[in-house]
Amino acid sequence: MKIYYSELCLVNEDIFQSVEKLIAHGAEHIELMLDGKDWDGYQEHMDELAEKLKGYPVSYAVHSPVWNFNLTASSGYIREVTKKAYEDSIVFAHKLSASHVVLHPGFADIPHEDKEYMKRLAKEAIRELAHFNEAYGIDLLMENVGNEKASIFTMEEYEAFLEDLPEKVKYIVDIGHGNITKWDMPKLIKTLGSRLKAFHINDNDGERDIHLAIHEGNVPWAEIFTAIKEENRPYDLILEYNVNTDLRKLEEGKRILEKEFMERT
Repeated sequence: MKIYYSELCLVNEDIFQSVEKLIAHGAEHIELMLDGKDWDGYQEHMDELAEKLKGYPVSYAVHSPVWNFNLTASSGYIREVTKKAYEDSIVFAHKLSASHVVLHPGFADIPHEDKEYMKRLAKEAIRELAHFNEAYGIDLLMENVGNEKASIFTMEEYEAFLEDLPEKVKYIVDIGHGNITKWDMPKLIKTLGSRLKAFHINDNDGERDIHLAIHEGNVPWAEIFTAIKEENRPYDLILEYNVNTDLRKLEEGKRILEKEFMERT
Protein backbone atom coordinates (compact mmCIF):
# COMPACT_ATOMS: atom_id res chain seq x y z
CA MET A 1 0.00 0.00 0.00
CA LYS A 2 1.00 3.61 -0.59
CA ILE A 3 -0.11 6.55 1.51
CA TYR A 4 -0.79 9.76 -0.43
CA TYR A 5 -1.45 13.31 0.76
CA SER A 6 -4.10 15.14 -1.23
CA GLU A 7 -3.25 18.71 -2.22
CA LEU A 8 -6.85 19.71 -1.42
CA CYS A 9 -5.82 21.14 1.95
CA LEU A 10 -3.62 23.72 0.17
CA VAL A 11 -5.96 24.74 -2.66
CA ASN A 12 -5.26 28.29 -3.91
CA GLU A 13 -1.63 28.23 -2.73
CA ASP A 14 1.36 28.18 -5.07
CA ILE A 15 1.65 24.69 -6.59
CA PHE A 16 5.34 24.19 -5.90
CA GLN A 17 5.16 25.65 -2.41
CA SER A 18 2.26 23.29 -1.71
CA VAL A 19 4.28 20.28 -2.82
CA GLU A 20 7.23 21.42 -0.71
CA LYS A 21 5.01 21.89 2.36
CA LEU A 22 3.50 18.42 1.95
CA ILE A 23 6.96 16.88 1.59
CA ALA A 24 8.10 18.73 4.72
CA HIS A 25 5.23 17.04 6.57
CA GLY A 26 6.11 13.55 5.43
CA ALA A 27 4.58 13.16 1.96
CA GLU A 28 6.09 10.45 -0.22
CA HIS A 29 3.15 10.38 -2.65
CA ILE A 30 0.90 13.33 -3.53
CA GLU A 31 -2.49 13.50 -5.24
CA LEU A 32 -2.57 16.84 -7.07
CA MET A 33 -5.95 18.61 -6.95
CA LEU A 34 -6.34 20.53 -10.20
CA ASP A 35 -8.59 23.19 -8.64
CA GLY A 36 -7.91 26.69 -7.37
CA LYS A 37 -6.42 29.78 -8.91
CA ASP A 38 -2.86 28.49 -9.20
CA TRP A 39 -3.99 25.65 -11.48
CA ASP A 40 -5.87 28.04 -13.76
CA GLY A 41 -4.47 27.65 -17.27
CA TYR A 42 -2.09 24.82 -16.33
CA GLN A 43 -3.00 23.02 -19.55
CA GLU A 44 -1.14 25.69 -21.52
CA HIS A 45 2.23 24.73 -20.01
CA MET A 46 1.88 21.08 -19.03
CA ASP A 47 5.35 20.02 -20.14
CA GLU A 48 7.15 22.68 -18.13
CA LEU A 49 4.95 22.07 -15.09
CA ALA A 50 5.35 18.29 -15.22
CA GLU A 51 9.13 18.54 -15.62
CA LYS A 52 9.46 20.73 -12.54
CA LEU A 53 7.08 18.60 -10.45
CA LYS A 54 8.99 15.44 -11.35
CA GLY A 55 12.07 17.03 -9.83
CA TYR A 56 10.65 16.53 -6.33
CA PRO A 57 11.27 13.25 -4.46
CA VAL A 58 7.64 12.11 -4.59
CA SER A 59 5.33 10.26 -6.95
CA TYR A 60 1.97 11.62 -8.03
CA ALA A 61 -1.66 10.93 -8.71
CA VAL A 62 -4.07 13.45 -10.23
CA HIS A 63 -7.56 14.52 -9.18
CA SER A 64 -9.44 16.13 -12.06
CA PRO A 65 -10.99 19.55 -11.28
CA VAL A 66 -14.21 19.43 -9.27
CA TRP A 67 -15.65 22.88 -8.66
CA ASN A 68 -17.95 24.14 -11.45
CA PHE A 69 -17.65 20.84 -13.36
CA ASN A 70 -20.32 18.17 -13.80
CA LEU A 71 -20.33 15.33 -16.35
CA THR A 72 -24.11 14.95 -15.97
CA ALA A 73 -25.13 18.62 -15.96
CA SER A 74 -28.40 19.41 -17.69
CA SER A 75 -26.46 21.84 -19.89
CA GLY A 76 -24.50 20.29 -22.74
CA TYR A 77 -22.09 23.23 -22.57
CA ILE A 78 -21.04 22.24 -19.05
CA ARG A 79 -20.84 18.54 -19.94
CA GLU A 80 -18.50 19.19 -22.87
CA VAL A 81 -16.23 21.52 -20.91
CA THR A 82 -16.08 18.98 -18.09
CA LYS A 83 -15.11 16.19 -20.46
CA LYS A 84 -12.37 18.38 -21.97
CA ALA A 85 -11.05 19.19 -18.48
CA TYR A 86 -10.97 15.47 -17.67
CA GLU A 87 -9.13 14.71 -20.92
CA ASP A 88 -6.53 17.34 -20.02
CA SER A 89 -6.19 15.69 -16.60
CA ILE A 90 -5.42 12.38 -18.30
CA VAL A 91 -2.78 13.95 -20.56
CA PHE A 92 -1.17 15.71 -17.59
CA ALA A 93 -1.20 12.51 -15.52
CA HIS A 94 0.58 10.70 -18.34
CA LYS A 95 3.29 13.39 -18.46
CA LEU A 96 3.76 13.00 -14.69
CA SER A 97 3.80 9.17 -14.82
CA ALA A 98 0.96 9.43 -12.31
CA SER A 99 -0.62 6.44 -10.63
CA HIS A 100 -4.18 7.40 -11.54
CA VAL A 101 -6.70 10.12 -12.36
CA VAL A 102 -9.76 10.57 -10.14
CA LEU A 103 -13.00 11.34 -11.99
CA HIS A 104 -16.35 12.42 -10.59
CA PRO A 105 -19.13 10.69 -12.55
CA GLY A 106 -21.54 13.58 -12.11
CA PHE A 107 -24.17 14.61 -9.61
CA ALA A 108 -27.70 15.99 -9.38
CA ASP A 109 -27.43 19.68 -8.54
CA ILE A 110 -30.99 20.68 -9.47
CA PRO A 111 -34.09 19.35 -7.63
CA HIS A 112 -36.18 16.67 -9.36
CA GLU A 113 -33.60 15.80 -12.01
CA ASP A 114 -34.02 12.50 -13.87
CA LYS A 115 -31.33 10.31 -12.34
CA GLU A 116 -31.87 7.50 -14.84
CA TYR A 117 -31.05 9.94 -17.64
CA MET A 118 -28.05 11.19 -15.68
CA LYS A 119 -26.73 7.65 -15.23
CA ARG A 120 -26.90 7.19 -19.00
CA LEU A 121 -25.00 10.45 -19.49
CA ALA A 122 -22.38 9.32 -16.99
CA LYS A 123 -21.92 5.94 -18.68
CA GLU A 124 -21.55 7.56 -22.11
CA ALA A 125 -19.04 10.13 -20.82
CA ILE A 126 -16.92 7.59 -18.92
CA ARG A 127 -16.91 5.31 -21.95
CA GLU A 128 -15.68 8.18 -24.15
CA LEU A 129 -13.00 9.08 -21.61
CA ALA A 130 -11.89 5.45 -21.48
CA HIS A 131 -11.55 5.49 -25.26
CA PHE A 132 -9.54 8.74 -25.08
CA ASN A 133 -7.34 7.14 -22.41
CA GLU A 134 -6.34 4.24 -24.67
CA ALA A 135 -3.44 6.37 -25.91
CA TYR A 136 -2.25 7.08 -22.36
CA GLY A 137 -2.94 3.96 -20.27
CA ILE A 138 -3.72 5.74 -17.00
CA ASP A 139 -5.97 4.13 -14.40
CA LEU A 140 -9.19 6.16 -14.33
CA LEU A 141 -10.83 6.01 -10.91
CA MET A 142 -14.53 6.73 -10.56
CA GLU A 143 -15.42 8.21 -7.18
CA ASN A 144 -18.62 7.96 -5.16
CA VAL A 145 -19.80 11.55 -4.73
CA GLY A 146 -22.70 13.54 -3.34
CA ASN A 147 -25.13 13.20 -0.49
CA GLU A 148 -28.32 11.14 -0.73
CA LYS A 149 -30.02 13.78 -2.90
CA ALA A 150 -27.06 14.71 -5.10
CA SER A 151 -25.68 11.22 -5.73
CA ILE A 152 -26.97 9.75 -8.98
CA PHE A 153 -26.29 6.19 -7.76
CA THR A 154 -27.51 3.89 -5.07
CA MET A 155 -24.74 1.74 -3.63
CA GLU A 156 -25.86 -1.20 -5.76
CA GLU A 157 -25.89 0.91 -8.92
CA TYR A 158 -22.40 2.20 -8.16
CA GLU A 159 -21.17 -1.37 -7.64
CA ALA A 160 -22.49 -2.42 -11.05
CA PHE A 161 -21.58 0.70 -13.03
CA LEU A 162 -18.21 -0.46 -14.37
CA GLU A 163 -19.29 -3.96 -15.40
CA ASP A 164 -19.23 -3.21 -19.14
CA LEU A 165 -16.41 -0.64 -19.12
CA PRO A 166 -12.71 -1.26 -19.87
CA GLU A 167 -10.47 -2.60 -17.09
CA LYS A 168 -8.51 0.66 -16.96
CA VAL A 169 -11.61 2.23 -15.40
CA LYS A 170 -11.62 1.37 -11.72
CA TYR A 171 -13.12 2.59 -8.45
CA ILE A 172 -11.96 4.93 -5.73
CA VAL A 173 -14.12 4.93 -2.61
CA ASP A 174 -14.36 8.14 -0.60
CA ILE A 175 -14.97 7.00 2.98
CA GLY A 176 -16.44 10.34 4.04
CA HIS A 177 -18.88 10.43 1.13
CA GLY A 178 -19.96 6.88 1.94
CA ASN A 179 -20.61 7.94 5.53
CA ILE A 180 -22.92 10.73 4.34
CA THR A 181 -24.91 8.47 2.01
CA LYS A 182 -25.11 5.76 4.71
CA TRP A 183 -23.68 3.10 2.41
CA ASP A 184 -22.53 -0.21 3.89
CA MET A 185 -18.83 0.40 3.40
CA PRO A 186 -17.47 -3.04 4.41
CA LYS A 187 -19.93 -4.68 2.00
CA LEU A 188 -19.02 -2.21 -0.76
CA ILE A 189 -15.29 -2.84 -0.30
CA LYS A 190 -15.79 -6.59 -0.56
CA THR A 191 -18.14 -6.38 -3.56
CA LEU A 192 -15.91 -4.09 -5.65
CA GLY A 193 -13.07 -6.60 -5.43
CA SER A 194 -10.12 -6.05 -7.75
CA ARG A 195 -11.76 -3.07 -9.50
CA LEU A 196 -11.26 -1.03 -6.32
CA LYS A 197 -7.85 0.64 -6.42
CA ALA A 198 -7.87 3.45 -3.86
CA PHE A 199 -9.58 5.22 -0.99
CA HIS A 200 -10.03 8.87 -0.12
CA ILE A 201 -9.57 8.88 3.64
CA ASN A 202 -11.50 11.57 5.52
CA ASP A 203 -14.06 11.88 8.31
CA ASN A 204 -17.27 13.83 8.88
CA ASP A 205 -20.39 14.08 11.04
CA GLY A 206 -22.51 11.92 8.73
CA GLU A 207 -24.29 14.96 7.32
CA ARG A 208 -21.74 17.39 5.86
CA ASP A 209 -18.88 16.78 3.42
CA ILE A 210 -16.32 18.50 5.64
CA HIS A 211 -13.25 16.29 5.09
CA LEU A 212 -12.09 16.07 8.68
CA ALA A 213 -9.05 14.15 9.87
CA ILE A 214 -9.41 10.50 10.95
CA HIS A 215 -11.31 10.15 14.28
CA GLU A 216 -12.63 13.74 14.20
CA GLY A 217 -16.10 12.63 13.04
CA ASN A 218 -18.29 9.55 13.36
CA VAL A 219 -16.95 7.28 10.60
CA PRO A 220 -16.69 3.72 12.03
CA TRP A 221 -12.99 3.39 11.28
CA ALA A 222 -12.43 0.08 13.06
CA GLU A 223 -14.84 -1.83 10.84
CA ILE A 224 -13.64 -0.06 7.69
CA PHE A 225 -9.99 -0.78 8.44
CA THR A 226 -10.91 -4.41 9.10
CA ALA A 227 -12.71 -4.65 5.75
CA ILE A 228 -9.68 -3.19 3.95
CA LYS A 229 -7.32 -5.63 5.67
CA GLU A 230 -9.52 -8.62 4.85
CA GLU A 231 -9.26 -7.87 1.13
CA ASN A 232 -5.44 -7.86 1.35
CA ARG A 233 -4.96 -5.72 -1.76
CA PRO A 234 -2.30 -3.04 -2.47
CA TYR A 235 -4.68 -0.08 -2.26
CA ASP A 236 -3.62 3.56 -2.49
CA LEU A 237 -4.72 5.33 0.71
CA ILE A 238 -5.16 9.06 0.11
CA LEU A 239 -5.53 11.43 3.04
CA GLU A 240 -7.93 14.00 1.59
CA TYR A 241 -8.42 16.64 4.28
CA ASN A 242 -10.25 19.94 3.91
CA VAL A 243 -8.84 23.29 2.83
CA ASN A 244 -6.70 24.92 5.54
CA THR A 245 -6.32 21.75 7.62
CA ASP A 246 -3.29 21.87 9.92
CA LEU A 247 -0.69 19.84 8.02
CA ARG A 248 0.36 18.11 11.21
CA LYS A 249 -2.93 16.22 10.95
CA LEU A 250 -1.65 14.65 7.72
CA GLU A 251 1.40 13.44 9.62
CA GLU A 252 -0.85 11.95 12.31
CA GLY A 253 -3.10 10.38 9.66
CA LYS A 254 -0.08 8.81 8.02
CA ARG A 255 1.02 7.37 11.37
CA ILE A 256 -2.46 5.91 11.93
CA LEU A 257 -2.49 4.25 8.50
CA GLU A 258 1.05 2.95 8.87
CA LYS A 259 0.17 1.40 12.22
CA GLU A 260 -3.00 -0.17 10.82
CA PHE A 261 -1.57 -1.51 7.56
CA MET A 262 2.17 -1.20 7.08
CA GLU A 263 3.25 -2.89 10.29
CA ARG A 264 1.36 -6.00 9.22
CA THR A 265 3.13 -6.41 5.86
